[in-house]
Amino acid sequence: MQRMIRDGVIKHFTEQNIFAILFGFKHTNPHTMSIDACIAHAIHADLDILEVLPELKEMPVESLEPYIENYILTVQQELRGIISQKGDRYLRSNDAAGLCAACLESGVGIPPKMLLKMCRTILELQSIDARFILDTDEGASLFYMKLTVDVGATAA
Repeated sequence: MQRMIRDGVIKHFTEQNIFAILFGFKHTNPHTMSIDACIAHAIHADLDILEVLPELKEMPVESLEPYIENYILTVQQELRGIISQKGDRYLRSNDAAGLCAACLESGVGIPPKMLLKMCRTILELQSIDARFILDTDEGASLFYMKLTVDVGATAA
């Protein structure tokens, strides 16, 4: 076994697995990343609220926060419902386009290009086996992450 510390990553190498503790992920769930956490992250990272809600530009400032919160909550619930009803095969086959099409077919009112990006993020995150450990004093979150590496494929 060999240990390396490089760029904020502590790695522990074995023949079959690489265990890594990563700094910098934002996540509050102390267990494996749930589909709800993946959806929330995709909304935060990929949803352009001004593009999907152009009426915000004309609204009074005091009504923006509840309006946006309600919209985001609605989108989260819609995506969660669609994924739980129709999304299993897309999640298992890592098919972001199929998941996006299912969401559009179900009436999600997000532009297709933006929704596809959100679906890609959801699929990428749902396959990560990461566990939250703690928040550092500097504000970074510390995660434990398990990866399996096929050493034969990387040697070629």
